[in-house]
Order: sequence, then structure tokens, then C-alpha cells
Amino acid sequence: MHRFRRPALAALAALALAASVAQATGPAGAAPLPPAPRKCGPMDVAFVVDDTGSMGGAITNLKTGINQIAQEVENLTGSDYRLSLVTFKDNITVVNNFAANNKAAVVASVNALTVSGGGGEPEASDEALNTVVNSLPAAGRPQNADFTAGWRSNATRLTVLITDARPGGFDDTYTAADNTNAALRANQALGNGIKISSVYVPTSGAYTTPIVPIMQNYANTTGGLYTQAQADGNGVSTAIVEFLRDCKRSDVFIRDQVTDTGVEPNPGSLFWNSPDIKVCPTTADCGPGIQPVVGQANWVHVRLTNPGPNATADGHGTLKVYRTTPGGSTNWNPVTNGDWTYIGEQTLTVPAGGVTVAKVLWNPVPGPGHFCLLARWVSASDPMTYPEVSDTALNTKRNNNIAWRNFQTVRVKPGTPGKSWFAVGNATERAVKTDLVITSPERPLVSNGRVIVDLGPRLFELWRSTGAQGEGVKQAGGTAVEIADPKHATLAGLPIKPGERFTAELTFIGGTPGTYVQHVVQTVNGQDIGGVGYQVIVDKE
Repeated sequence: MHRFRRPALAALAALALAASVAQATGPAGAAPLPPAPRKCGPMDVAFVVDDTGSMGGAITNLKTGINQIAQEVENLTGSDYRLSLVTFKDNITVVNNFAANNKAAVVASVNALTVSGGGGEPEASDEALNTVVNSLPAAGRPQNADFTAGWRSNATRLTVLITDARPGGFDDTYTAADNTNAALRANQALGNGIKISSVYVPTSGAYTTPIVPIMQNYANTTGGLYTQAQADGNGVSTAIVEFLRDCKRSDVFIRDQVTDTGVEPNPGSLFWNSPDIKVCPTTADCGPGIQPVVGQANWVHVRLTNPGPNATADGHGTLKVYRTTPGGSTNWNPVTNGDWTYIGEQTLTVPAGGVTVAKVLWNPVPGPGHFCLLARWVSASDPMTYPEVSDTALNTKRNNNIAWRNFQTVRVKPGTPGKSWFAVGNATERAVKTDLVITSPERPLVSNGRVIVDLGPRLFELWRSTGAQGEGVKQAGGTAVEIADPKHATLAGLPIKPGERFTAELTFIGGTPGTYVQHVVQTVNGQDIGGVGYQVIVDKE
């Protein structure tokens, strides 16, 4: 049988390489693999295939097995799949983009493949991976069409690379820079939650020594599998079936509330106040409620728990952190990040049954120093439960890979003001009338201090256009209102169009020294779509 390589087998000696060739898959007519024992959930699978002249045997073997491969995908996913096919020589051909349940189209494309060219080794395998991993358009590249359908966030993402050549970019020359480029592709795939499984076809032994470590690194870095087929291409199809079946699931989660167990959709309230996200001045642990120090390096600490309710395997992936202005409804976009600004990321493993704290450098922290933070766990073995949409609130409620931390600390002295902000947005696809609800689940500042909300000219005018409806508030001059009811106040009926975002200024005026908490929550039809908890610390004089 063919041999699959996992991360611990990253470097092979020449003798071991020869042995692996001798043990490669048997005759093409051998009995097919038994049916897979379980489902894998949604999958996106990209086939990246070298179609140069030397790959004739491998392409023939792929054609022989493509019907079983396609059927395997359908069975493993319950018909929730998308396939794509990209071929390469010293240029790139996007044959099929991702499309739903498109096995017939991809099977036909594979059966239509012909080998030609590639008279000079190496080939553009690294750039073909670049196209697929980073969903690149054709503009400015020797590439026939865009690869821009994108990967689904709730799908297991698998790229299958088949080649007999070293990576050479577009210049048909293999140098140390191509090794670096190939390693970068592996790291980018890891960061995007894409697993690369690779098949090396040793049509010539001349380049085996440099090729094998590169092909193994793709698999080792991303959690995929590596195999070496026979020189005549035998074993390619069987290897791909095994790649597909290697869909073990981990389930790392970040809590939305203290009582969160990782079950989604999240049934709790205050989903925007994750206890697993905090900012510390160093990598050392710190207490809650510490504000980032503007202009300096800080570290975002994110607690990752494994397992969640759906698996027990080790979790390997990348924790990504973003920031935005404190507020309610925020827009998410997988390409531009929407209303969120990327801070940084850390790749790590969370052992099964364990807890690991990711620590992401934030350097420097920009002013004014009040932010909402978003954490996303991106992993090829732990995709999102539900596809991410434009609404951050929905993404957070539905996926235990995502957590939102909207909790601000404001320090003031008696009688002196401290300021923060609240952004009122609309991440839905329709115009809404939204309410701002101001409450205090703990000790309210309003009881012996003051809270003033300045909507600003445009937001105030929108509120007034619908009748300036409110409860527990009173005019404070200009475009501002003051919270009069410490338990529950509302500014109702603010009409916000899709994509709009307005920032209100909050002023907290201290009274008796102590610690107070005020929540500002944006709702639509009574449903929480995002909020911020403000901890107001009134220091002694």
C-alpha cells in the first residue's frame, strides 16, 4: 500500500524514500477501498494538477478513479460539497471554479485532460497553490481565469496537489526563493483553514530529494497527508480517496458567556461579552478590565477550550483577532473584514481535553484606546458550524469558533467626565428601526453620577425624524440626552439603512467612588444585535 506521512515524518533519508516507492499502491485493477465509515460534513475540495507531458500515467490513474473520488465526496458530505479543478505547467488554467454539487462537471473536465508541454522542469505548482489558497483573480498573472468563488467558512477545506516537479514559479527556474514561496503557500493555507494533501509522482528520480520535503511540508504544516505514488502514476486515485476520508473533526470553542459550553447556536444573552478575551500589557496573565495602553505594545489573550460538544481530537489552527469602535451591529466581510480592523494572529495546537491561551501581539495600540475585539478560530479540522454572513452578531451566536468582547473600562474622578463611544450600525440587508437600550445589571452609575449620550447631528436628526421616542431619558442640550432612569432607558426607532454606521459619544460623570456598570445594547424588534458593557471606575480624589 501507499504510505501517508504525518508531521513527525517531515524529513526522509534517501534509503527510506526508495522503500516508500517499493511499497506504493499495487496494480490499477486492485479492489477499491471499502466504503467510508462516517460523514465529514460540508466540504470544498480543490484539485491542483500538474498536466505536463511527464504526468501521463498519473492523469490516466486519476481518470480511472475520478468517478469513485466524486462519489466518495458526495457520500462523505451528504451532497453538501463544491469541487474545483486547476491545472498548471509554467502557467495556470482554472478549469472549474467552485460550484455546488458539481461532480458531473469536474468528472467531465478530468476525463478531458490531456498532457502536454513542460519540456523544462520545474513547474508552477507554488503559484497554482497561490491561486487556489488565496482565491486570486487572473489579472497580472499567467492565469486564464479568475479563481474567486471563495471557500466556505463552514466547510472542511481541502486542496489536493499532484505533481512530479519542483516548484518554479512562473520563470521555469528552481531556486531557494521557490522553496521560500512554497513554504509561504503552506503557511497561508494554514492561516486560511485550508488543508493541503499532496501526491508526489516520481517520474524521474533526479529531483526526488528536493521535492519530497517540499511536498511533505505542505501536508505537515496544514494538517494534511502526503503520499508517494508509483512512477507510472499508480496509486494517485487511491491516495485521494484516503485524503478525503481524513476529515477528523476537532471542536475548539471560545465562550460567549461564563456558562457557555460550546453548544451552538448560542442560547444565552450578552453574547458580545466574552469572558475568554482580555487585553494584558505583557504575555503574562492579568486581571480583567485592563484597558489597552495607547501607543504601546499590548497582548490580546484568548482562552481556547477543547473539546467542544462535537469532537475530541486535538485542535490545530490559527486564532485571529480584530478590533472596531465599541458599538452594536457590525458588518463582517471575509475579504475586507468589514467594520473590523485586523490586529494579528497566532497558530497553535489546543490539546484534546485541554485549555490553551493564545496571545496575540497588538503593537502599537492606536488612540483613543476604546475598542471592541473579535476573535476567530480558523482551522481546517474545525470549520464554522454555520456559514459566516455579513452580520457579526449572527456569526457569533451561531459559531463557537467566534467570540466578541465589548467591555470597556472608563476611569473618572468624582464630578469629572470620562468619555467613550458607541457605534450604531446595520449589518443586515434591509433598513431597520433600531433601539438603544441602556440598563445596569449591577450597580448603576446613574444613581449618584451621570450618563450622557450625544448622538451627533446626523443620528440625532434620524431619531427626531421618527418622533424622538424614548423612555427614561431627558434632553441635555444640542444633540445629547441624559439617562434619567438608572434601571432602564431607551432611545427608540432610529432608522438605519444597510451598511450605515454612526458613532455616539458617551460621557460618564463620576459621583461616589466605586465601580459601576452600564450596558448599552442595540436591538431590533426586541432582539439583541450587539452591545457594550461599560465598567465605570470612580476613583477617590
